[in-house]
Amino acid sequence: MTTTSQPWNRLIQRFGSPRERTSTVGQAIQEFDDSAARLWLYSSIVWLTIVDLFGLILALELISPNLFAGVPWLLFGRVRPLHVNGVIFPWLSMMYWGALFYMIPRLTGRRGMWSERLAIWTAWAFNVWFVLGIITIMAGMTQGREYAEFIWPLDIVLIVLWFSNVFNMLMTVATRRVKPLYVTTWWALAAPLWLGADYIIGNVIWRPGAIWGNGVSGALDTSMADGMLNWWYAHNLFGLWLTPMLLAGLYYLVPRITKTPLYSHTLSLISFWGMAFFYTGVGHHHLLQTPTPGWLKTIAILSSISLLIPVFAFTVNILMTMRGNWEKFFTNLPLRFGLTAFVFYFLVNVQGSFEAIQSFNRLTHFTNFVVAHAHLALLGAFTFLGMGLIDYIIPQILKKPLYSARLAEWQYWLIVIGFLGFFWALTIAGFIQGQAWLRGIPEVNVIPFLRPYFMARAIFGAMIVLSGIVQAYNIYRTVHTDTRHLLHMEISDALPELEVTA
Repeated sequence: MTTTSQPWNRLIQRFGSPRERTSTVGQAIQEFDDSAARLWLYSSIVWLTIVDLFGLILALELISPNLFAGVPWLLFGRVRPLHVNGVIFPWLSMMYWGALFYMIPRLTGRRGMWSERLAIWTAWAFNVWFVLGIITIMAGMTQGREYAEFIWPLDIVLIVLWFSNVFNMLMTVATRRVKPLYVTTWWALAAPLWLGADYIIGNVIWRPGAIWGNGVSGALDTSMADGMLNWWYAHNLFGLWLTPMLLAGLYYLVPRITKTPLYSHTLSLISFWGMAFFYTGVGHHHLLQTPTPGWLKTIAILSSISLLIPVFAFTVNILMTMRGNWEKFFTNLPLRFGLTAFVFYFLVNVQGSFEAIQSFNRLTHFTNFVVAHAHLALLGAFTFLGMGLIDYIIPQILKKPLYSARLAEWQYWLIVIGFLGFFWALTIAGFIQGQAWLRGIPEVNVIPFLRPYFMARAIFGAMIVLSGIVQAYNIYRTVHTDTRHLLHMEISDALPELEVTA
């Protein structure tokens, strides 16, 4: 045996095996289709860069509000909905669907989804849907409700596309060759259904209002009732879709890379049913300082604190699964992304429980602390996991190594440093605002003190944008380069220095 295989083995250790030849339960499957997974994941990578640039525009406008003066389609009120909805749908949702279309066939003993063609057509339509969303929002056509800005016809299109994927998922599981359902499959079945119901209810889909966004938007009759519904819907975008899919991804990624069985089936049950039961009442902790009913605030506080039960169950399950495997955190980059997301996920839930305490909520309500909290989830937890899943899945699908491990390292550290700086700048700005308001200082007098933190936000935000660009370039080169040939060339160049052993 020669040591020429050592670079190849190190690469496998860093990014996972070059080819997954078996399903989770051990049934031999030589080839998977993966055509739908590729398209959804490639699309999500492109959208990540675009929606991050929207976010950078917003950060710059907070420093200089007249930066794009005279350009209506670059106004803050038009770009922000595109950034928020872009992160949730074309970036995170497309990434999650792509990951599901990769994972579910391997967990069910199939060679592909029930209909790869349907999933491919849905992906193209999803891309067109958000392009239309960009055009309409920039043209000022909006329902004017947070997280629900898209006009009614686009809502209908999204619902049709969404339930096409749900149907595809249900049929895939119904025709599976492996009868036991792994915990990732539970989430894959439940979370898309929850999101579909959440979107229909939250967007008041039965009341189109002004269909083309001119005039009264589709909403409930009274502003208070609509505000209560809107925050129920907005927070459940996180709790019934984005968060469950984070759990699904980590439940797959961690055992797969460490080659260790999931520690506890019981803990996975607690995390699943606890999340389903407690999360729906959490959203109204954002309305504690409003004249909403007292019973609703009580439910929000109790649900927010009770949510720690499934969070701790999931946390213990992952920590115990990682037992004896922590060296892989430093040697396997996709796992490092996933575990970093895991840490941020735990922290955002603890922080959310604090936000539900009345005395603390009075300090942070309507401040940049809440913005930092949202980014701790969307960027710190979900985006980190998404980057890790992409860096793991794409080499598996293409059956060749990632183009550059060095670029992947740069990608990781750029987003780690960028996010931490971004998060703490907004957190400190939030505490400054909260303390000033408690002392009766008007907001207009507080804004000048926030300017340095907004500048830091833009600088660190640029690092986040650069991280996404680095990943997009790395994946592009992986797709279009024979990376196996490059690796063999590196091995050949190193041959004179390698010691040959029997």
